[in-house]
Amino acid sequence: MKHNCKAFLSLALAAVLMLSGLVLTACGGSSTGPFPIVCGETGMNDVAGVATYGVSYYNLGVKAGDMAADILLDGADPSTMAVSLDPNPALVINETVAGEIGFTIPESVKSRVSGDTDATTVTRVESAVVADGGDYTVGILQLMQHVALDQTNQGFVDQLSVRMDAAGKTVTILDENAAGDQANNITIAETFVSKNVDLIYAIATSSSQAAASATTEIPVIFNAVTDPVGAGLVASLEAPGANVTGVSDINPVAKQIDLIGELLGSDDITIGLLYTSAETNSIYQIEQAKAECEAKGYKYVEKGIGDMNDIEAAFVSLKNAGIDAIYIPTDNVLANGIANVHAVNLGK
Repeated sequence: MKHNCKAFLSLALAAVLMLSGLVLTACGGSSTGPFPIVCGETGMNDVAGVATYGVSYYNLGVKAGDMAADILLDGADPSTMAVSLDPNPALVINETVAGEIGFTIPESVKSRVSGDTDATTVTRVESAVVADGGDYTVGILQLMQHVALDQTNQGFVDQLSVRMDAAGKTVTILDENAAGDQANNITIAETFVSKNVDLIYAIATSSSQAAASATTEIPVIFNAVTDPVGAGLVASLEAPGANVTGVSDINPVAKQIDLIGELLGSDDITIGLLYTSAETNSIYQIEQAKAECEAKGYKYVEKGIGDMNDIEAAFVSLKNAGIDAIYIPTDNVLANGIANVHAVNLGK
């Protein structure tokens, strides 16, 4: 009778702990959250991540501004302009988020922090950007508003204004946002073509595809496209081959996955791969992440979502799978709702 009573008390205690969000696990069991998150880009990391190797979207915008100026002012041919990349993504950490989730960033990672990747700034020449009647007209087609895409927009206009001012020219910017809708992408791109703009700057993969499909004559500069070849935008990174070229935001996925192992201080880990299943750029990075996990001997569980309404259920699913950390690639839906991701991770 005493034995049965002890068993009952043990079960009751376990139930109380479960209701409190504390799950009893065997030695070597997985964390129950909050989880350290490594994001694909620094803007997302600023909100929800503990560390990452990430590109600066502002700097990528500056690169695109230079490419546009080369085409408009110097007559450069986009078909022979190689796609640009960030050659040296920086290691950044977020001790605020780490503190909020109760995670300690190892000193080995802190010692290698390479600074703020957004340190480069360009002072916009406001007089070179005119409301109408500029020497050139550039249409900007941006998929949606979120920090990374907004930065590519700002960096582009800042640098283009500097180049225009130096050449004694002005530019009119037609800035349109598709609000995440492909039908809007197509309509905006076709409107730019009907207005015979001098160049289209397209931000994000689906917006870039819409712009490329709308014209074979007007130069198109894309940005925030992870896999330009796979997206059908260019023949190759070195020789685009038509009227479309631009800047890829591909991150060092392998280094980011390796970083998770270093953050956790173990090779016996399970990583949750969280992404939007409808975004081709996210799928491309997740495939790279899975390959790196397999090469390193890390276990992984992938969870694709349809939209931000799925995020809470996705976290529950990953938690039940016994993960130790989460990897989120550059992903427009998750970047747009990254504050929600952090709130769910904190259990709010």
